[in-house]
Amino acid sequence: MNQLFETQRIILEQFETSVFYNRLIFNDINLNFSLVGIVGPRGIGKTTLLLRHVLLNGARNRKALYVSADSLYFLDHRLIELVDELYKETDIRLLCIDEIQKYPSWNQELKNIADTYKDFRIVFSGSSMIDIVHSKYDLSRRVILYPLCGFSFREYLEFYLNITLPTFTFQDIVQNHAVLAEQLSIQGILKHFKEYLRVGYYPFFAEFDQEREKFQAIENAVQKTIYEDIANLKSLKTPTLMIIEKLYKYVVNSAVGELSVYKLASTLQKDFESVSEYLRLLNLSGLIRTLYPKQSGKAQLRNPAKMYPDNPNLIYAAYLPQSEDSTQGKVRETFVINQLQNAHFTAYSTEVGDFRIDDYYLEIGGKNKTLQQVKNQTQGIVFADGIVTGTGKIIPLYLLGFLY
Repeated sequence: MNQLFETQRIILEQFETSVFYNRLIFNDINLNFSLVGIVGPRGIGKTTLLLRHVLLNGARNRKALYVSADSLYFLDHRLIELVDELYKETDIRLLCIDEIQKYPSWNQELKNIADTYKDFRIVFSGSSMIDIVHSKYDLSRRVILYPLCGFSFREYLEFYLNITLPTFTFQDIVQNHAVLAEQLSIQGILKHFKEYLRVGYYPFFAEFDQEREKFQAIENAVQKTIYEDIANLKSLKTPTLMIIEKLYKYVVNSAVGELSVYKLASTLQKDFESVSEYLRLLNLSGLIRTLYPKQSGKAQLRNPAKMYPDNPNLIYAAYLPQSEDSTQGKVRETFVINQLQNAHFTAYSTEVGDFRIDDYYLEIGGKNKTLQQVKNQTQGIVFADGIVTGTGKIIPLYLLGFLY
């Protein structure tokens, strides 16, 4: 066990030399329950949150311990053995476990720990694919799960410009966008927005200087998500994982609305049910997002109307062999669905405009986009890229990056 403390010391020394950005969404996460999980895609800051938590709870004085679930320690020891030793031989009552999905019997042992060591707290991070609701070990009554996402445009600006900015509600943006844009008064905001769309979503980008390094880091995260997280959690073999990777690449490289489950099944020569399930896994893992009509039956839910990469950075990292115009349209729509869903809005596909949010019909486009497509809708609005301030129902696109 001393090796675990030594490893923690080294990790914390490096962590303390880096800049910690206290995101507003961290305030919504209560880590004081007996069993808490932070789940989300790779690279969005789960490890940072765990390290900060052990530091604040006395890790330097051996009052808390951080471990990674793939530590060599667990080749010869079980998690429940570690907790038992900590409980009986130390004052530690907080254990933070990173990437819990890499520990084979995580769900069973977490249940046993929660049932036995009542005043011992565990905070773990894990893949967004972790399913405690349908676990046979019935963790749903024991674990509080918090999803974590990447930077909003607002957070990107705060982090890199070292400033403090407000969040806006969707209603504020629709009704008062001209005032909000004027109040922001950020020099070169469109330049910053363009950079955010390329390489601004993942907090770990701050570790790299070159854009190609950032894109390579994204590719590495995608590969690990498919060939480690999906593989281990769903016990899938390499041939199936290769098909899932192909599906992901189809979504990233295809125009919006071009794909359907039927078309993908035909292209890959696989049955509809299998392809539908693989897309569901990509969605759960945080690599893609799907959109459905407002009225969707069970059959429709297996065949989304639109499919998007999880965030715009994934599009640029793929080095798409497409024209800039077609790429920009997809980037803009991906940004919108990403920011809306991260802010817990339910968006639907619609034949009028690009998205529907509540009673609003949203059309997304460049600076010359007009209300033509939504002109017959009282609640039709346009979110236009390339403008700093809007007028009437034409709203700057970047303002949707201030929802969280």
